[in-house]
Amino acid sequence: MRALLLLIAVAANAATPLFEASFDQPGAEWTAIRGAAAPDAAVVRDGRKSLRVEPAGAPDVCVQSAPVSLTIGKRYELSGWVRTVDLTVRDTDRSPISTGAALTMASMPFDVHSPAVGGTTGWTHLKLRFAATRELDSILLTAGSGGVLHGKAWFEGVSLEEVSSAGEWPAREAVETFGPAYRYPAAGWIYLHIEGKPYERGYQHGHLMAHEIPQYLDRCASELGSKDEWSTYRTAANALFLRGFDREILEEMRGIADGASDAGARWLDRRIDLVDIVVANVTVEMGELQSAVQVTPTGLEGFSFEKPAYAPPKRDSVTDHCSAFAATGPATRDGKMVIGHVTWWPLTLAEQTNVMLDIQPDQGHRVLMQAYPGAIESGTDWYQNDAGMVLTETTISQTPFNAQGTPVAFRARMAIQYGGNVDEVVQQLGTRNNGLYTNEWLIGDAKNNEIAMYELGTSHVRLWRSSRNEWFGGTPGFYWGDNNEKDLAIRLENHPDPDGEPEFVPYHPGPRDLAWQALYQEYRGRIDEQFGFLAYRTAPLVARSTMDAKIATASMASRMMVWAEIGRPNQREWLPFPKGYAKNDGLYPAGYHLFLAEPSETLRAAILENEKTRLAADRASAKPDPKPAKRVSYEGRLWQGWILPAAAEDTWFAAGSAAYYRILSAKDPEQEMAAQRAVYRSLKLQGDNPLNHVRLEGARGALFLDALRTRLGDDTFLALMKDFFRANTTKTVTAATFLQKAGVPFVEPEAGDGPAYLTQDIWRRLSSAVLVYGTAREAGANRYAAEKLQSRFLDAYEGQVPIYKDFEATEEVLRHRDVIFVGRPESNSALSAWASRIGLEYPQAAFQLDGQWHASERDALIFAAGNPLDATHMVLVYAGNDALRTVKSLEAEAAPAPYILVEDGKPHPAFPKRP
Repeated sequence: MRALLLLIAVAANAATPLFEASFDQPGAEWTAIRGAAAPDAAVVRDGRKSLRVEPAGAPDVCVQSAPVSLTIGKRYELSGWVRTVDLTVRDTDRSPISTGAALTMASMPFDVHSPAVGGTTGWTHLKLRFAATRELDSILLTAGSGGVLHGKAWFEGVSLEEVSSAGEWPAREAVETFGPAYRYPAAGWIYLHIEGKPYERGYQHGHLMAHEIPQYLDRCASELGSKDEWSTYRTAANALFLRGFDREILEEMRGIADGASDAGARWLDRRIDLVDIVVANVTVEMGELQSAVQVTPTGLEGFSFEKPAYAPPKRDSVTDHCSAFAATGPATRDGKMVIGHVTWWPLTLAEQTNVMLDIQPDQGHRVLMQAYPGAIESGTDWYQNDAGMVLTETTISQTPFNAQGTPVAFRARMAIQYGGNVDEVVQQLGTRNNGLYTNEWLIGDAKNNEIAMYELGTSHVRLWRSSRNEWFGGTPGFYWGDNNEKDLAIRLENHPDPDGEPEFVPYHPGPRDLAWQALYQEYRGRIDEQFGFLAYRTAPLVARSTMDAKIATASMASRMMVWAEIGRPNQREWLPFPKGYAKNDGLYPAGYHLFLAEPSETLRAAILENEKTRLAADRASAKPDPKPAKRVSYEGRLWQGWILPAAAEDTWFAAGSAAYYRILSAKDPEQEMAAQRAVYRSLKLQGDNPLNHVRLEGARGALFLDALRTRLGDDTFLALMKDFFRANTTKTVTAATFLQKAGVPFVEPEAGDGPAYLTQDIWRRLSSAVLVYGTAREAGANRYAAEKLQSRFLDAYEGQVPIYKDFEATEEVLRHRDVIFVGRPESNSALSAWASRIGLEYPQAAFQLDGQWHASERDALIFAAGNPLDATHMVLVYAGNDALRTVKSLEAEAAPAPYILVEDGKPHPAFPKRP
């Protein structure tokens, strides 16, 4: 590796230190990790040398700065200038999706970086805002990351400065409040904060999740069998589990039920009650009852019974559910703890296990956990608390059922709410264990960097602790879990009958065990968060049913921070099975997002203002909605028949009268007329040609006839048209004859200002279209949506519309093209560069239409405009406020409108359609 130049720290002021890289100074501390880098006096910006990077035999380029001192949790902005010449990148696999020249930090996941630059592009300013997760971090200058790079890039003016939280997500419009509680969407997750006494915080939860809770109950019913059997599930939950929760948690669950019901939620046409919420919280355990009972001693063990030939084989439903690791001491880069987990889960539950639940109880520790609507526990078992504890698990073979025990949902919640160290967490987990959902728990303590592995069977337990230098498999400083129990006594719990079928009982490694051990051997002494990001995008540690990823270092855990992704952490989509739960949408990778439990000053201000607004609205008297204006109906009042133009100059009347008939026959003639004006604007831009001539003349005639109707009034105009067509239908006529009959001269219509393109126009333009998907964020979901559109267009056009990544879409590529952007501007750098030029107001994950903000995670937008490089071509945008809604926006059919507001894949019934 070659050391290059010095990173100079210059204090701009005491509050916001600024770090600037100079490539003019001699020295050291920029290091080429991959590829080659050198100062280039021939390529300068503002008179300063740049740093030239190129692959030089490596697949890509990564240049790392000397460590920079940061304050964990504070906000910073990394920025710099980059230019490229003939820079192309080829993907070598479906994952990772490669990027162009970009900026990032050494602490960040592979899919978190600045927008990228490619092709041949002049100096471009790149920015990346982030919250620090390391006290010492390094800037990375990258090109071709994840792929094979060709070409060169130059970097200059790279700087790092502290910034405020102003302008960061969530925007105020995205925050919903209820008392001290709040929720907002982020990268496919719903962040939900609740606080206070048990019933109060439960009520907050129910109120803010009233939309989602009935949906999750429906998923629980499907996972257990059918909602037709819900009363049976209620009986089982009541009999076997409800009394295993203490009063505190029962009050919280009662609050959830009441809060949701009072906010209008209904399940099976009735209010939601406590038992419904209990069922939701023990659904996983109820699913394991059959397996647990099969291995629970009955007293007949030792006797011989001959099974019928038609008997089914023994079934264990808990297989391959998770992969997890915890590392510390000799295994890690800094000697401190790092821990990570991915869930392998049924899609039906996985789709709504996207709640990052932040509970600040009146007693015990503040808790941050992955959860679901209506949860008092995690379900997927990722827990953190304000004592720096992290608790996660992988399931192991189901051990016997102890009917006198308490649910794991309760014990895990107690462990994280009241556990301040490994001993306290273990005690809570093991007290009155009912045995269901048997787990191998991994525990981390950020205060002293202790980690532990706790296998919890029904009658036997085994605890390994780093503080006692206890390791399994010769991996000092490292524990792993992958659904393969390690302790012999716990494995024997699955074999209660000494006269049962022969089976090899002791531990033996599976493919994932060997993968973990191989990664440990390669990275021991260097394990950090990057180890987790790599592991969780690499088979076999990521698989078809992997639904998420969560990774935290000791520094993060001590501040209740976590890198989390909902969706496969390898940028691959998980599509629903055709014969599965009918309401499944699939999971589409949104990329890693950094969650911080402590709200920023900007978020605090948004919470206060939104709660004031909510309370004022509640106090205001309800005002009746104004009655919508009654639409004029022309049914039975229009002319009939057809006419032929006598000459070319008569086409406007023959085609225009037919077009105007269709407009007045529509349900909303005003909307159709507005669309016709947009068509006329578009056709005028393209000019008169054989392909457009009849459409142009028809639009021209329709606009003239509409102006004539407005001038004469409906009755006079319709009588004129009916009389003229009654006398001339099927005949060859001149437009002059009609004008004479009307007593008016022809006046060239004016379409006025406004949109020139409609969303449906793209279907006429596929021969000149290109698809451009975003890689700045949500690259996997955007790629999937672009490929789905490409396939749809191929079926319609019998020609393949080319696909480009955003950094490949230079102006030369997009000029004279009809451009289809996939992904909102913050995820699609090419669209971001054009957003203001096409009138698209879409900062971060919220957009504005007609003065109204749409910041719900369920919202998406299909938006048409003119190509700013060539007005004779159009732009069409498919963009959702999260990855799923970008994909679901494809379900909405294009319409004669310049934009379509889409809610969960369907056009909003009240969206403004008029151009």
